[in-house]
Amino acid sequence: MPEQLLLWVTPKIFPDLAAPAARVAEFFDHYASWFAESSRVVIAFCAGNGDHILDYRGTEHWDDHFDWARYNCYAGPEADVHGHNLDWLRRTREGGEVSGNPYSAGPMFILSEQRLDYTLLAGIYRAFREEGERRGIDLAVLEYLEPGPEFCGSEWKTERHPEAAAESASAGGHDIPGVIDVCTSLTADDRSYAAYPEGFPAGTPTTEFIARQTAAFVEDLELDGVLLGNQFGLLGFWHPDEAPEPTPERRAGISNFFTRFRAELGDHLVYWMDSYWPAAVEDERWAMDEANYALLDGIICSNFAVIALRDQIVPNLAGKRAIADRQGRGTAIIFSVDFVDPWYTYRTYLDDRSMYAFQHRTYHRHGHRSDGLTFFANDTFGQFVMPEPLAETLQVVRDAIR
Repeated sequence: MPEQLLLWVTPKIFPDLAAPAARVAEFFDHYASWFAESSRVVIAFCAGNGDHILDYRGTEHWDDHFDWARYNCYAGPEADVHGHNLDWLRRTREGGEVSGNPYSAGPMFILSEQRLDYTLLAGIYRAFREEGERRGIDLAVLEYLEPGPEFCGSEWKTERHPEAAAESASAGGHDIPGVIDVCTSLTADDRSYAAYPEGFPAGTPTTEFIARQTAAFVEDLELDGVLLGNQFGLLGFWHPDEAPEPTPERRAGISNFFTRFRAELGDHLVYWMDSYWPAAVEDERWAMDEANYALLDGIICSNFAVIALRDQIVPNLAGKRAIADRQGRGTAIIFSVDFVDPWYTYRTYLDDRSMYAFQHRTYHRHGHRSDGLTFFANDTFGQFVMPEPLAETLQVVRDAIR
């Protein structure tokens, strides 16, 4: 079986954020057959898009509330929900549109009106850790840090420091500014942060702030580490043609980000979700030096159905496997499959059955090149993956091992 199983989980699974223990126990029961055959379980808890890390003020401010990923198809603070949903209905339901992943554009709704603060968040982390210990599972708990403004509000990226966010990203079919560029510097800020109690001066490198602030959050919340999502550090989501020119200055800035982040996180875990493209493309187009991969504890080879190109999946997996073997540091290469999405309504095994089957065939033939498997463990309604596709995929993994 895979050495590691990495499951993404969001607060949507909790009917009551203040009482997570019973639901966490249900989570462990639901995925027990996977846990029993994996050497290590990694929980990537995705409270939001990471803005709550960047805005975190320290242990004396655990009553601070923050927006969290309580939306389906978040499309920004000024979204016209009624108009958006009418347009979505006309195009995808009445008009029969099937191209361009229409399920990621709607419907737009809020699942929960519960408020989340750091005290409640710490209680959720603790509930996962205690249940894992009770069951004798080798468990690591990470928090998710996203470079863009997807999934929920992004006060730090869009209001406090837009100078650090050089590009926009699509959220619910709308372009929202707020994608972090690690090669930027910040304007002066006198607000108190966990890593900067007195604020910080103009010219503070964005990389320095993110690394120090994340390290403070991980330490205070007693986490095992962090998952950097959506090719964090490489500007221009998912398509090589969207990447900025890979100048020597940008290459140096990106390498500085990974080096500084590793240094600040110390012995804590740093996982990274890649660009969906092989390392050679990430090097040539995004200026991602091979040495940066050795600074990571885990790399997710992204195969998620709404973005992945089938002809890139095996080259990506094989290339990153080869790099990890050459470097010999023990960086885990993680193969991704998907059933559902925690932030959108589509269900891959129903809405893109051919890609779901392709993931299975690819893992059957090439899963031995990976050190683990990852998938989203809850859907946009806060429900766990249904038993039938879950068992079907587990059987594929078992057959691949045999």
